[in-house]
Amino acid sequence: MTAQSKLTVLKFGSSVLRSEEDLPRAVHEIYRHWRRGERVLVVVSAFGDTTDRLFSHADSYYGPPEPSALAALLATGEATTAALLSLALDRAGLPVRVLAPEQAGLLTCGERLDAELIAVNILRLNDELRRAVVVLPGFVGRDETGGTTLLGRGGSDFTALYLAHQLGGHCVLVKDVDGFYTEDPMRAGACADRYESVSWETAYRVGGALVQPKAIRFAEARGLHFTIAAAGAHIGTEVGPGPDRLAPPRNAAAPLNVALIGCGTVGGGVYQRLAALPEFFNVTGVATRNPDRAVNAGVPAHLLTNDSATLIAQPCDVIVELIGGTEVASELLTDALRLGRHVVSANKALMASAGPTLERLAAECGVSLRYSAAVGGAMPALEAVSRAAISSPLRAISGVLNGTTNFILDQLADGGDFADAVRGAQAAGFAEADPRLDLNGTDAAQKLIILARAAFDVDLSLADIAREGIEGIDAGRVRRALDEGQRIRLVAECWRTMRGVEARVAPVALDWNHPLASTSGVENCLLIEPENGESLLISGKGAGRWPTSEAALADLFDLWRDHTSGRAGKPSQALEELAA
Repeated sequence: MTAQSKLTVLKFGSSVLRSEEDLPRAVHEIYRHWRRGERVLVVVSAFGDTTDRLFSHADSYYGPPEPSALAALLATGEATTAALLSLALDRAGLPVRVLAPEQAGLLTCGERLDAELIAVNILRLNDELRRAVVVLPGFVGRDETGGTTLLGRGGSDFTALYLAHQLGGHCVLVKDVDGFYTEDPMRAGACADRYESVSWETAYRVGGALVQPKAIRFAEARGLHFTIAAAGAHIGTEVGPGPDRLAPPRNAAAPLNVALIGCGTVGGGVYQRLAALPEFFNVTGVATRNPDRAVNAGVPAHLLTNDSATLIAQPCDVIVELIGGTEVASELLTDALRLGRHVVSANKALMASAGPTLERLAAECGVSLRYSAAVGGAMPALEAVSRAAISSPLRAISGVLNGTTNFILDQLADGGDFADAVRGAQAAGFAEADPRLDLNGTDAAQKLIILARAAFDVDLSLADIAREGIEGIDAGRVRRALDEGQRIRLVAECWRTMRGVEARVAPVALDWNHPLASTSGVENCLLIEPENGESLLISGKGAGRWPTSEAALADLFDLWRDHTSGRAGKPSQALEELAA
């Protein structure tokens, strides 16, 4: 990310994060903003009724609890949520940094249990936000002596709005409802209308149970606009100077009917997330050659079939293809598009070789073909390159796009043997049983073809890319580079020349301070260089069950939002907004 990237402050309260089981929902919402190129700062409350339970625990000792001890105890709730959410984000493949209140410089004054925020370390936060999603516990600060202070009941709202004001970002308070209503929409018999926008005064009057009143008054005093929304939704209530405006009536959004083709490591992860999100998605069937593996992933027997073609022919909205390969997958996706199904795929080989053909067919049929998961896993490479190319002509893109080679090269640098390093990568789950496409550079070249298409509007083939893998690389060369302050990485790069666009994949000795040199394990990294302006560096885990699943889920969520807003089959709203 760059310092100019939009900053979004997302706050997740205890009504949204009721327990650890809700963490993946927060991850999906965070990833939604992060893959749009935004810097993301996350503020969290304690899980569910944790604060109440901790207060009761303290109260059980004797009389009114001593304020400093009570503050220290209650603060553990937010700290636990922040740490566990950070672990969930890391598992999903996002770069993440969790900070304690003192690390963020959150200074308070006033009463220990109902303090006011007066300062924050803006330089530290901006520096961290350039590299990672930052997670902070809300509700908690430090006084001038370093003692723990609390911001009053519902104080995480105050934390989020204060940070948005200080850092110049937009705050979204993520709640269990999609905005302010004229009355409680959860109450039996309620006939509630949602506000599209409200004034701070109206928010203070009707939203006392939804947003901390002190936080609303803080926003009003500083002219700070903010949004109330539900996770995953494309609507919400904008809070600002007013006027109050009711949203037009709308029918409840129906879930997308989704059929899965393939239920291996990634497919099983995608199924589990879809099954946990019934308000968004309904799985109509799962085609697999290994039913036992699908059952182990939780797929009920009545959804299973070994006939992909028949499953595609049955009514559904979206086909998710996770089988890999080109010939069979191409036939299946061609049939799906012709039948009017949207398609989400993680198939880099197919998208590299037949992406333009399938995209033209999708356009002719009025449906969408989305394949973010085919390049970079959770690293939003395709989205970042597409946005950058819309903003300005690009000069070059370069990246480390294959995690298997990272692992092997690091093993060689540490004195290992090539064959042992390959076996180690396989044992760690970083390499396939047949790793040749990783080792000879084909995997990275296929990803580069897809990215070059988005960057330069060219359709390269594998034959157009000068390709040298790491098969047979001299281990001594790798170790010598390390001794000379360099690190060898398999770099895929594409650049514009007077003759057109050139591309190559090859091992390159990078200085330690080069932005691509720090990758390790399954981490991918991409450097996007425009002809004018600041270069953009993004990173994330590029392989594995959860990073790939997260990217596929993000495509599905985008489809759901487009479907409910009547945009299905059209260019993504995020790209259209950027182009405008």
